Amino acid sequence: MSLYDRLNLTRPPKKNQQQKSQVPIWERINLQRPPRPRCRGCRSLIQTNWRICPSCGTLLHNIQDEQIRHCVWIDLSGMLNNHTNNTTIIEVITDALAKVFSAFRSIQVFLTSDQPDPKEWGNRYTHVYIFIDQQPVDYLGIASFNPGEVTNIAGVRIDQILRTAEIANLNLSQLSNLIANTITHEIGHTLGLDHSELATDVMHDGLDHRIHSLIPPSFHVGQMILMNKAICKYVKGNILQEVENTLM
Repeated sequence: MSLYDRLNLTRPPKKNQQQKSQVPIWERINLQRPPRPRCRGCRSLIQTNWRICPSCGTLLHNIQDEQIRHCVWIDLSGMLNNHTNNTTIIEVITDALAKVFSAFRSIQVFLTSDQPDPKEWGNRYTHVYIFIDQQPVDYLGIASFNPGEVTNIAGVRIDQILRTAEIANLNLSQLSNLIANTITHEIGHTLGLDHSELATDVMHDGLDHRIHSLIPPSFHVGQMILMNKAICKYVKGNILQEVENTLM
């Protein structure tokens, strides 16, 4: 017998290794795929780097982004003073505001009909004034606008909308849609959105009562991304400005 055969040069297996070798490989390896992330709104499959769900438009933000919001004050005082006793108008406005809030459900805004708390927001909010005036104009609403940036003022002429609805013989549901689309359109401008060439788009230049009285307001994914980017830029800019003011 040769020296090579007489010497056992193989390393004996360790005790736990010997036990492992007796367990089938499919029991030693986890072959289950990790669960893929899903949208909390519609439960469709999403990618981890997406910010907006392409199926339902839900904002897929993380915990840090939850602190980034912009306040939009829909001020009804200029309208309620003239229609306080008209319960029908109040009900239509309430219904219209519900549609406006729904249109911005995936946008990082805090919509309110109450004056913003100065301790929380200071003067960093957008004021959307819903009012009545005797001076005739050729528009339903007007807003400050700078592409891709947040601005702070908009106005909606509720009397002009009512006049248009009366001429077009709109019912209350159609009137509600037209009011909601007008308010949403002007807020969109203050959040950096430009006009759209698509006639059915809420941001179409010159809202058409024949179209926008039939559908509630809504945004497509691209518009949502642009508004959220403008808000993020605006809020972070204000935070940096406050830090600089503190250090000076």
